[in-house]
Amino acid sequence: MTGWMPPAGELPGPVATGVRWDAVRVRDWAVVTATLDRLGRDTGAVIADGRTGAAYWMVPPHAADTWPAMPDVTVLGPGDFVAVPPLRLTRGPGPHWLAPFFADAYLTDPDRLRDALQAATAPAREAEAASVLPGLTPEERARRDQVLSARLREVNHRSTTGEVRPW
Repeated sequence: MTGWMPPAGELPGPVATGVRWDAVRVRDWAVVTATLDRLGRDTGAVIADGRTGAAYWMVPPHAADTWPAMPDVTVLGPGDFVAVPPLRLTRGPGPHWLAPFFADAYLTDPDRLRDALQAATAPAREAEAASVLPGLTPEERARRDQVLSARLREVNHRSTTGEVRPW
């Protein structure tokens, strides 16, 4: 997808996700590094925020909606925002380009990104699976992860929109 450009100016600006792209936020820097190593030159643009310790990959809208839950990985879609730096901002401490933006190649292939993230988060997921709810079958764990991921997206959406639930 082409035609989208980061905000002009000197400072990062908020950009709504779910329109031109969804963002995949990774909060564990070891996972970010391992994912970049696995993707190599196949990564799209990556935004890093030194203040929060998060990195953001851009994928086509809804491409990551059905991904399994992974530790420290969140998919941001409609109703969410990402602070996007101007093109020339390549150093922190705030949002900056960790992998450069190119108008014709800023999106990362969602299947390759998912595979790289799953490999990078495998040790954490295996440790969690061994220590938490050891009696669940892989299918039950997958269903639990799917439900938790959906709940997290809903909470994230409510936190950005200010929506209040009656309970």
